[in-house]
Amino acid sequence: MGPLDMSIVNATLPVMARDFRAEVLVIEWVVLAYLLTLSSLLLVGGWLGDRFGHRRLYVAGFALFTLSSWLCAQAGQVGMLIAARVLQGVGGAMMIAIGPAILIRAFPPTQRGQALGFQASIVYIGLAVGPGLGGIIATHLGWRWVFFLNLPIGVLAIAAALVVLAPDGRGLERGFDVAGAAGFVLALFSGVLAITEGAASGWQHPLVPIATLCALLIGTGFIVWEARVPSPFLELGLFRNRLFSAATISAVCNYMSSSTVAFLTPFFLIRGNHLAPDRAGALLMGMPLVMALTAPMSGWVSDRIGSRLPTVAGMSTMAAGMWLLGGLGRAPSGRQVVLCLAVIGLGVGLFTSPNNSAIMGSVPRDRQGLASGLVATARTLGNVLGVTCAAALFGAGIQRLLPQVGQDAIAVVQAYGHALRIMAGVAMTGAVASLVRGPRDGVSRC
Repeated sequence: MGPLDMSIVNATLPVMARDFRAEVLVIEWVVLAYLLTLSSLLLVGGWLGDRFGHRRLYVAGFALFTLSSWLCAQAGQVGMLIAARVLQGVGGAMMIAIGPAILIRAFPPTQRGQALGFQASIVYIGLAVGPGLGGIIATHLGWRWVFFLNLPIGVLAIAAALVVLAPDGRGLERGFDVAGAAGFVLALFSGVLAITEGAASGWQHPLVPIATLCALLIGTGFIVWEARVPSPFLELGLFRNRLFSAATISAVCNYMSSSTVAFLTPFFLIRGNHLAPDRAGALLMGMPLVMALTAPMSGWVSDRIGSRLPTVAGMSTMAAGMWLLGGLGRAPSGRQVVLCLAVIGLGVGLFTSPNNSAIMGSVPRDRQGLASGLVATARTLGNVLGVTCAAALFGAGIQRLLPQVGQDAIAVVQAYGHALRIMAGVAMTGAVASLVRGPRDGVSRC
């Protein structure tokens, strides 16, 4: 529900802008409001699940997400739609942060990777079908039905959760670190706002340095506070665990790299090689489909041999695929494009389930909601950083190359290749981080 909503709304933004007669800098907040709220509250959602019970927060998150979807569909002004998207981000943070923790408690450690692999497949399927489905719905029914689609799904999911999930036992008994949680939310919100606003409106926008300064000051204060408070919101001691720290760094690198491919490749195909949008969309499906097929298998393998080998192989494969895709040049065949995207998808599929399993298995049982929120936060932060870096590299490359080559299509293709090969270095950084995580996974204190 979460990945489908993110990808399907993006495809209908032009239709929303037309109906509301809104400028791009206004309508972009339909996406940014959700993204900023979601990324800022994921860790809070994980902590609250540990404190009050995973089942309770999961059901409440679905209920709020469903209700806010109805409000989005009923919005008569763009401001009302943006406000409803903020509520949707709160509900999304509650259910997305808790999902992996529920899976971990439902399966023994020997099936942890496989269970998370099936969940990853569902995420990739949602991302794959979202843009095409959004285009069909917006064309034939109108953009409001993109949100109406969530209503029956949400009602069924709430009913299933109430029937299937076991009642919550006693949650985390320590007090809630309100100051720490507020500091984390404000620091992350400010940082993501600086990145997204800089990418959307230019790095000279006055909001960018203000938000950056706030992120640095509040973030520093947050770290100092968490190191001293008796019951911290985020136990910084978790990062002393080499497996936990290395896996988290690898996750950010993975999502930065995969979001770069997803963001830039449509420009390469449509603007650089003059493919029709439907043809480009069909080729782009190769990556998420391979990811969906590979993730459960890699989870099953990691349950037997640990996470280090699958994650190193996954990130290395991903880097190789990005390098090959960046070198295709003008007029590649559809088979070449799909093959390169499939290699990248294979790498992501090999990596994700074992890495998430490693993070979830390296923390105490009563902190798995927090770890689940960290996994989701790493994904969101990696996606934001990836799109921002990719846009900066791509845009600068076109400006530099266009006067030299004289043709927009050639400049786009060359700038795409340069950006993709630079970001392949980020993927290799993730491979190195995976390599140093240790020879075996620990499932200590779980």
